[in-house]
Amino acid sequence: MSRLLGKNLIQLSTSRTKSTTEEIVKNLTVPLIEHAQPLKMLTAEEKRKTVQLKLQEIEHQKGQPPFYDMFMREHSYLRISLTEKCNFRCLYCMPAEGVPLKPKDKMLKNEEVLRLVKLFADHGIDKVRLTGGEPTIRKDIVQIVEGIASTPGVKDVGITTNGLVLPRFLPDLKNAGLTKVNISIDSLDRQKFAKMTRRDGFDKVWKSIELAQDYFPKVKLNVVVIRNQNENEIVDFVNLTANRNLDIRFIEFMPFGGNEFKNDNFYGYREILSLIVEKFGDDVIRLSDSPNDTTKAYKIEGFQGQFGFISSMSDHFCNTCNRLRITADGNLKVCLHGNSEVSLRDKIRDGSSDEQLSEIIQKAVNNKKARHAVFRNGRSQKSSQSSYDSYRRLTSESPLVTFPKLGHFSTSSSLMFSHFFPKSHLSNIRQYSTNHSAYSIPSVLTHVDSNGRATQVDVSAKANTIRTAIAKGTIMLTPEISRQVSENTIKKGDVLTVAKIASIMSAKKVANLIPLCHPIRLDFVDTVFEHDLENHQLHCISTAKCGGNTGVEMEALTACTIALLTIYDMCKAISQKMVISNIHLVHKSGGKTTYHIDNENQI
Repeated sequence: MSRLLGKNLIQLSTSRTKSTTEEIVKNLTVPLIEHAQPLKMLTAEEKRKTVQLKLQEIEHQKGQPPFYDMFMREHSYLRISLTEKCNFRCLYCMPAEGVPLKPKDKMLKNEEVLRLVKLFADHGIDKVRLTGGEPTIRKDIVQIVEGIASTPGVKDVGITTNGLVLPRFLPDLKNAGLTKVNISIDSLDRQKFAKMTRRDGFDKVWKSIELAQDYFPKVKLNVVVIRNQNENEIVDFVNLTANRNLDIRFIEFMPFGGNEFKNDNFYGYREILSLIVEKFGDDVIRLSDSPNDTTKAYKIEGFQGQFGFISSMSDHFCNTCNRLRITADGNLKVCLHGNSEVSLRDKIRDGSSDEQLSEIIQKAVNNKKARHAVFRNGRSQKSSQSSYDSYRRLTSESPLVTFPKLGHFSTSSSLMFSHFFPKSHLSNIRQYSTNHSAYSIPSVLTHVDSNGRATQVDVSAKANTIRTAIAKGTIMLTPEISRQVSENTIKKGDVLTVAKIASIMSAKKVANLIPLCHPIRLDFVDTVFEHDLENHQLHCISTAKCGGNTGVEMEALTACTIALLTIYDMCKAISQKMVISNIHLVHKSGGKTTYHIDNENQI
């Protein structure tokens, strides 16, 4: 608006040849109406209502609410199986004779796939991956990709393929909007490849890999590692990244019906990494991961590409799972290893509205478990999952961050350190882990098991009660900052409203920030401020509440902390002479113990 006003005034001023510089500047600095109006100081109740309206506005801008489960995991990634058919018979996927196929009329149609994608995108899904079976068997694959890529809100469209017939589709797929491609290849030896896939297709698959590198800046290769099959090729795969921008993803072998899984065939990611470190030593570099990344990422110093591990079995990533799946026949699966499915296809064909479908999806998501239980520490547990395409769905599973062959450190404990290990310490760490395979930890440490691995406390047996926690903190302001905050004249905007919104958002993310905290579905979060104008202090009081089986102290403390940090950030342009202090818990109730501070001097 101001730019347009300035442009019009410049044109006006040029027509007035006698206008002075002072007049032109005056015309160009006409304030907006919003800036010229006097500010009105709100009462506490008026401000509370205003904040609620702002929060509603934010939700409105986002569209439909995201699909959250009961652990407040937000789901932003949808995997769609386009077919049950596959032109390979991989050892880890299915029996040699194949599997019974459902009739064609039971499969999702093109328009049904696209309707579901749009529905999920309206609820915040921004990443879609097409799997199978083998998705390139589907004749309308290009049209489906084009429809998904043009769906508002979808940022990434990927495909996981065996690459056998990919070259005939790849140019059209790229033009249709495909952004990522994963190609499965379990051996670089032609004869071994044929043995593992039960098909002679190595040359065609390798051609696909070479071609894909011309179309995409990075190509991911999926390698399922099976003991006594292909573990001797691990270093060969890593060497592929020397002068190619490939991302090699080593996937742990998993038990599914018909794939003849045996514990003796399992090769864990720490063993794989050990082989790589033995070859490359200190040149192995740990890369940074985000909570929802699909792999634990590494690279060799000086190499162009990278490699990583999908360790669903030895080190599950359930705490940050953001994935939902739709099978080829239209069933929604909220967990790869879960048996529960709900048919969205039937609901669509019965005439259900988008609103009704959303309710069905949300109910299914609410039933998502905290974690899968197929495999623990290299010991398989019986899984009734019999679908052979589970491995095709697997390839974007993301574990939490862990470190090289450190038996003492679980996923959670490693997060308390750094995303990076200094290369100079890598050999020492590996030597230490070899010589100290186990040590005793006192049982009084509730977050550490007997082997020294950090672990969450099991709260499943605790009673569900109303849990409340209140935290308080203070920020010391300069007199000028204190005045501008009270008058709401800070240039960055309404400081207290933004701080309140930030505190609420942060409380919902505690489990992603603090490794051993449980994901909690909060029923209420609120932050209020007390401004001591005389002493130039701003006190922040944050309250968190939920009905559950674990406390919300960390949520309240995080909300309070982030609110104070937000205030600092919005005011630091005036002065950095602010001090955040005395963040503490003042009340906790609903659990085994009740805590309350009557006298602030106790702190």
